[in-house]
Amino acid sequence: MPMVRVGHGASATRLHVDREGSGEPMLWITGFAISSEVFSPVISTYAAQFDCVRYDNRGAGRSSAPWRLTSVPELAGDAVRLLDALDLDSAHVYGLSMGGMVAQEMAIRFPDRVRALVLGGTSHGGPRQVLPSPRVAAALTSRGASASVRADLVGRAMFTDGFRQREPALAASYLRLLGAHRASARGLVSHMAATTYHDTRARLGRIAAPTLVLHGRQDALTPLGNAHQLAAGIPDVTLEVIEDAGHGYLLERADEAHRLLDRWFEARSPIPAGPPLSGLAARSEPLTRRLGLPMGMLRTARSLTAVPGPTRRQEP
Repeated sequence: MPMVRVGHGASATRLHVDREGSGEPMLWITGFAISSEVFSPVISTYAAQFDCVRYDNRGAGRSSAPWRLTSVPELAGDAVRLLDALDLDSAHVYGLSMGGMVAQEMAIRFPDRVRALVLGGTSHGGPRQVLPSPRVAAALTSRGASASVRADLVGRAMFTDGFRQREPALAASYLRLLGAHRASARGLVSHMAATTYHDTRARLGRIAAPTLVLHGRQDALTPLGNAHQLAAGIPDVTLEVIEDAGHGYLLERADEAHRLLDRWFEARSPIPAGPPLSGLAARSEPLTRRLGLPMGMLRTARSLTAVPGPTRRQEP
């Protein structure tokens, strides 16, 4: 599928999009500064049941990296504009890692465009999320390291030691996918700003979509406590913890991840989209989206003042 232009004026960009399968549409939103190639090993399994649309976020992969910084609300707007470009009124939305933040924002701002919400290995963001240890976080900022050192750091952050030892060739192939179409420095800075100043903690109750939270028990990059925080805040939610899996559970335990999703959908389907926003919330949404970064800074500051001490970190 060709590049798809979304947005207007200074906010416009071009997104690389792939589409395969048939059935109800499912929009796949990928993580921090990586391309949607990460879904390639498993997408055919889901395409047997869903019309799978995956794309690279602005600033990552094969999509454009505008000069201006982005925000998670703007990335959510891109997702909705992509649905518009593909003539899709709504879709099930599967957000992985940072993509889960985008998916949350999409469900809050555009409830009429979201059917089911699947949040994988993600958090609500902000200073009250459960952070990884500094050693694990280094994997995200290791651009200056040698290729072998960076691969080891990213591998430890993404997969369990057991998987890397049992399936070294497979783990190495997955790491190559994570490194495919690497983001520019501009894209990295933009995604860093977006994730740093994003916090849905106080707004999780606004998510109307039935939500499945999937999380690897041994996730070192986004510790499991984040999944419990999401499950405590979202009204209609099911939490499934995948044993012996890390942040890359979708690849590491592919069969189990698909089984849990398939079972959940079988019990819940059909799932319609939610009602649209109305009143002041609907009128103010375009403005708050344009002000995504400064409003995110305000939310972060508000959450920070409510934290009685240092933000808790979790060692792997």
